[in-house]
Amino acid sequence: MTSPAPEASKRPRTRASYIAFTLDIERLCRRDSGARAALRAGLRRDLDHPRARPMHRLLTTRLPEECDDRTAQAHYTIASLIAAQPRHAFAPGQEDDEDTEAEQGGQVLEENGGPDGGTAASGSTRSDTTPSDPPPYSPYGSSFGATLGQAVMAKGASMRMSAAENRINLLTRQSLRGIHLHLPAAVNQVRATDSPIDWGQLLTDLVDWPYQSGRIGRRWLQDFYRITARADQD
Repeated sequence: MTSPAPEASKRPRTRASYIAFTLDIERLCRRDSGARAALRAGLRRDLDHPRARPMHRLLTTRLPEECDDRTAQAHYTIASLIAAQPRHAFAPGQEDDEDTEAEQGGQVLEENGGPDGGTAASGSTRSDTTPSDPPPYSPYGSSFGATLGQAVMAKGASMRMSAAENRINLLTRQSLRGIHLHLPAAVNQVRATDSPIDWGQLLTDLVDWPYQSGRIGRRWLQDFYRITARADQD
């Protein structure tokens, strides 16, 4: 019987590679408006769609070695979602902060020896937290369910609880194809509240969705309701 230890030991390295990918895409979008437009055009497109062809030049060398189509599609979707952010999301001053965040994320994973120890780095451009921020339920970072919950709870947020609840329930029922199609609308809702998205964790969940969608969906729902429960307590 194969020991699970080798697989567990690979997870921190995989997490670090996902963070590196998302930060690399953010830097690319910041520096090259043409690349950002090409990546944005691939939103909701399959790998073989004509509008995804320009993405191959930009993403092929950034993909994990020998990755399958499902893993590649997850990376393409996240790259498109990052590129589709408003222009102000790529402010020049963010680059130094992101480089520091990536370095710190790798150090945390290495020092703790696994995904369950310490605080993991986020693929989001936001690296600071406040005491009022709830701790992430994911062993890696903040799930998209937590992000939706934070969007509802944000001061002056335009997202209503009922709309966010409908959205999270819709997302967690999706097939692999469905989650790629429905995520852009959900991300747009979150952007309207300026809530940060952990791109590295979202990429992790998309890669794992084909065989762990039930567990991921449960975690998203639990994170969402754990955070929004504070509204009833206040």
